[in-house]
Amino acid sequence: MKDFIKKMLLDESDSPSTKRSIALIGSVVLFLTMFVNSFTPIDSAPSAELITGVVTVICVCLGASSIDKFSPKNEN
Repeated sequence: MKDFIKKMLLDESDSPSTKRSIALIGSVVLFLTMFVNSFTPIDSAPSAELITGVVTVICVCLGASSIDKFSPKNEN
């Protein structure tokens, strides 16, 4: 499992990808927040704007890593 996560966070050149790391961390935090929020009163729920912002950051990071995968490689 550790190797799977390690490989998942590497880009095409086998170097760590910050975009993938941010997307993974953001997703885990969002899932945990939603899980904890299901047991708390509605008064302490995070705002809709905050959730939208986190989802936007996750989508941009995942989209940027997908674009990097298909972009031409510059081999100098």
